Amino acid sequence: MRTTTPLVVAYDGSHDAKLALRWVAEESLRTGAPVRVLAVNELLAPTWGGVGGTIVVTETYVRDCSELLGEAEKELADLGVTDVTTQTRSGNVVDEMLHAADHASVLVVGSRGHSAAGEALMGSVSQHLARHATCPVVVVREPRDATSRRIVVGIDGSVTSMAALDFAVRRAEETGETVVAIHGWRDHVASADVWSSEPRMIEIQEHELLLAESLAGMRSEHPDVRIEHEAISVAPEKCLVDASAHASLVVVGSRGQGYFRGLLLGSVSQAVLHRAQCPVVVVR
Repeated sequence: MRTTTPLVVAYDGSHDAKLALRWVAEESLRTGAPVRVLAVNELLAPTWGGVGGTIVVTETYVRDCSELLGEAEKELADLGVTDVTTQTRSGNVVDEMLHAADHASVLVVGSRGHSAAGEALMGSVSQHLARHATCPVVVVREPRDATSRRIVVGIDGSVTSMAALDFAVRRAEETGETVVAIHGWRDHVASADVWSSEPRMIEIQEHELLLAESLAGMRSEHPDVRIEHEAISVAPEKCLVDASAHASLVVVGSRGQGYFRGLLLGSVSQAVLHRAQCPVVVVR
């Protein structure tokens, strides 16, 4: 069913921004959603200087992105997307994108791009958007396995991980892909070579039960979706990053059941954003 809520993509002309544009085009053609391309003219911080006691304060645009919008619109048209609007804003990149996210179904960015100081977007803009955006944030990078038909989703029993699972399953229902639900945990139990193996077996069973309970409702509500699952006593970020090598998409909740639950973006989500080998969606 066609939706009028736009897919918003940030475009700055970088290589990864072009990857994000192509990802949005495929999503628009699949769902019928309109595309909104946003370019932000980032402002330099005020600079101070002067000679002989005269103080001069200057403020100027770092880079005028408006000319890039025509390039983006043409690229989308070549890919078959015609329901496109473009917009230029001036100001702080993160603030402008967060404002746009309030009226988007998803916010899409490349994993790396241009910024005022030439620094990578990953670690600045992308991280801020994943922490604070009100809609799902897609961080696009070239997948290691372009032929993969597997959507990997991290499960830890938290509310946001269930939201991630729902996102993954609904997407797979439309695309025909397989959902691979992964629950990893750090194993703190002493080796069975020294201690009884019974505590370890109980712990494994508890984790497997958590995963089974998380999936039970989804399987009954979406019987046509193939859902595989793995419970592994390995750090969850390592499980998800390793699985991303053969995934079309990794979906994670913005924060999970870890010790620092108050964080806006959990440590696992941050690690996956940095190291995944395919596009990543952060859901809240």
